Amino acid sequence: MKSLDNYLSRIGLLSSSQELKGNIDRATLALVMEGQSRSIAFENFDVVMNKTISMTQYDVEKKLVDDLRGGYCWEQNTLLQMALEEMGYAVTPLMCRVRWGKPDDSKEPNMAFTHFALKVTTGSGSSFLVDVGFAGTNSMEPIGIDIGQVPQELPEGRFRVAPSKHKDFYVLELFAKSEWRPLYEWRDEKAPLVDQECSNWFSCTYPKARFTTQLFTCRIIGNERHHILNDEYVIRKGHGMEKQITMERITDKSRLLYLINTVFGVKLVTTDGIDRFLPS
Repeated sequence: MKSLDNYLSRIGLLSSSQELKGNIDRATLALVMEGQSRSIAFENFDVVMNKTISMTQYDVEKKLVDDLRGGYCWEQNTLLQMALEEMGYAVTPLMCRVRWGKPDDSKEPNMAFTHFALKVTTGSGSSFLVDVGFAGTNSMEPIGIDIGQVPQELPEGRFRVAPSKHKDFYVLELFAKSEWRPLYEWRDEKAPLVDQECSNWFSCTYPKARFTTQLFTCRIIGNERHHILNDEYVIRKGHGMEKQITMERITDKSRLLYLINTVFGVKLVTTDGIDRFLPS
């Protein structure tokens, strides 16, 4: 990483940088995850504007830190991996198959590796699933991998890591609407960079991929999750049965750009095509 201090400043933690650099425990890991989740928006604006996404460390750090942009999972978790390794954590990149909202009744996986997460080991030897790039339903705190199917009560709900029905895979589940629902699954093995790059390329170029067919951005502000999906701006306060939702239809480019700049804190230099998912 070019500058850990610049990263910590970007996520609001520079004042405690010396203390953070000396601790590679769960508490520090949670603090960094929360800082990035609150400060750097999840967004696919470059893909919407027909640009490809680079995963090189230089490009990711420049875009998300120096240029005050956000990014999607391949960028967000690449940046987090760089910072955590600089701090001294052991980090294993994981290729994941998304299962949230996807029918999956077959014995073989029917989704490609379109998500990217991290396995992070602290100084005490404990391992955690760490992810700041699964916008909307992810936990912004580390999730213990080594404790089996014991439910973990976290700020965004109840989570657990369980064996998947697909051989050699594990699955992250969220308790929602009175049942355990799968978010994504992975194998406990290091994902080679070449495979990460291939999946990133698919995600930002394939005509039917999720991020080439819609505009999406998300950011955590206070105890609210703000997100835009195409022309719909939603604020969700709380989770589960207690959640409160407000919604707004975005009808013009100027309103979209105002929200991107103010609510999501993303500074766009060019905006050609950013409004292509708004009503014509």
